[in-house]
Amino acid sequence: MVNFKIKIANKVFDINCFYESTKNYCKDFLTDEKSDFDVTLSGDDLKSEIQNATNNHLYVNEEISALYRKIADILVEENIVVFHSSSIKVNDFAFIFTARSGVGKSTHTNYLSELLKDQLTYINDDKPLLEVSDEKIIVYSNPWNGKERRSTNTSAPLKAIIFLSRGETNSYKKIEDKSEVYFKLLSQIYLPYEKSKRQKAMQIADQIIKNVNFYEIFVTKDISAAEMTYERIIKNETK
Repeated sequence: MVNFKIKIANKVFDINCFYESTKNYCKDFLTDEKSDFDVTLSGDDLKSEIQNATNNHLYVNEEISALYRKIADILVEENIVVFHSSSIKVNDFAFIFTARSGVGKSTHTNYLSELLKDQLTYINDDKPLLEVSDEKIIVYSNPWNGKERRSTNTSAPLKAIIFLSRGETNSYKKIEDKSEVYFKLLSQIYLPYEKSKRQKAMQIADQIIKNVNFYEIFVTKDISAAEMTYERIIKNETK
């Protein structure tokens, strides 16, 4: 077995797995600190990932996918959920962009990166963690950061969640009626298989809705869309 520790969302996990490549995948989050949780992967865990994979899609491979799921199941009990999105930090605040697969959330954040240069830091380009309390929501990175591996081992308080769609022109609106966002939000949050943990994740979704601003943007595939997002949303939210 391969043993190592990683620290994500201020929690330390002592990992026992089969492949050295899994440790390398997590290299930016390695630590020697005292562990909070032990995670040991079994052959059955890996088989389960293969059997339950949607359209034979695994996150990199069956072990990295199984590790992600085990850690996500633990974190939900700590009021931390995985949120499928691209997350960035600007002026020390986090912004999350989410959309259906293939719409172009990563493309949009890439344009923002081109526009803002050193003002912008990627937190996590695929599966950031949201730690939710009544006072604030903190966005954290982790090793599961998408095909381009765009992330930084950092965190920031969340300012807004932005739902992205393709448009013939660039436009935006602030969502005032938050009942509009519930099912959109749930479709992007990791929901554990276990019923009690799934219910916990849904309760956390309710807290997110109460404590953050939501926007909807319709964007074209060029940098003018990023200019609109920065001027109309990010700049206003970070005044």
